[in-house]
Amino acid sequence: MWIILIIFLFCFSVYLSVKLKFQNYKINIKELIRNDKTSLYLTLGTKVGVGSIIGTTSSIIIGGFSSVIWIILFSILTTSIIYYEAYLGRKNRVKLNNDYIGGPNFIVKNKLLSFISLILLLLIYTFMFQMIQMNTISNMILLNINISKKLILIVFLIILLVTINLKIKEILNIMNKIVPIMCLFFIIICLYGIINNYDILLSSIKIYLKDIFSIKSMLCGMIIGIKRSIFMNELLIGTTSLSASTDKNDINISIKYQILSVLFITITMSVLISSLILIYIYNNPIINDYNLLINNIFHTTYGSIGTLFLIIILILFGFTTILSGFYIGKTNIEYLSKLILNIFKLLFIVVTLSGIIINNFFIWKYLDNLIFIMIIINSYSIIKSLGSD
Repeated sequence: MWIILIIFLFCFSVYLSVKLKFQNYKINIKELIRNDKTSLYLTLGTKVGVGSIIGTTSSIIIGGFSSVIWIILFSILTTSIIYYEAYLGRKNRVKLNNDYIGGPNFIVKNKLLSFISLILLLLIYTFMFQMIQMNTISNMILLNINISKKLILIVFLIILLVTINLKIKEILNIMNKIVPIMCLFFIIICLYGIINNYDILLSSIKIYLKDIFSIKSMLCGMIIGIKRSIFMNELLIGTTSLSASTDKNDINISIKYQILSVLFITITMSVLISSLILIYIYNNPIINDYNLLINNIFHTTYGSIGTLFLIIILILFGFTTILSGFYIGKTNIEYLSKLILNIFKLLFIVVTLSGIIINNFFIWKYLDNLIFIMIIINSYSIIKSLGSD
């Protein structure tokens, strides 16, 4: 089924790019720098999570380095879909207090589909994505520090208790401060390791270049890379339209911010992580466990302090995803009914913390199918809107 969906998304992206006259590829960086960046940081907070690092690592383990090429190519191609998601998010947003709220459930005009879309958004992003963050972060801490799971649970419980009492504006203000710092920290750390080992990187590229562009490798990496691109960009999951709806800038600016965040995640992060992996495997065998592999990469590249860098990066990425996940849930619950807000807060804490205990494989087993359904519904929404525009 995923192969059929991928073919559809490929054709749909080409069609939308032609309809847009390829405006989705035009980004004026200077113009974007001058404007309010709240929605950009919210978008990066939702999309730049633990999965951005682990996603690239796991796709290389399964599909080889050619999967990274497909991650980048497919992400660039599907910016046309991101464009329309952001456009519809702005067009269909509604006022909530002094701010705006939107998302996939506001775009779908059918009441039943709108309700299903909201439930799926909450299940996928507000709950299950947070479980994955917690699982990966706790595993990485346990791998490097002699500490009990109970203590990790207590620490994150305190963090979550603080988080659920934050107001919407406070969440956005925190995101504005943390997101640019964490992105810059990640880039500097990765570039430092790459520049210090550029000779090894070049030698490793020469060794693996033939394999990367072989027909067998490209075909194997294609499905893995494209599927991973969908997950990393959260394509048609609903976070793009929701983030765009909060933007107070001109609609064209808010759309470009969504596209810019996608390009940052897929091009910058994928290239940096895959470069570090290439440096590592020049003298070391590749490991099938993605947690252990990324841990070993940072330890080998940066020495004993490397694993500390990794833990800091994962905690920063995970925290912004938790903040944005709670923001998405809270804004939608408040819009529906404030009476169930406390129930939602309790559920958010319990489900998020359960990620420390539950295996990631179990989570992905159900998440995969939910994302598939969500993509179908949101694709339908865009197709319906094209007829009315």
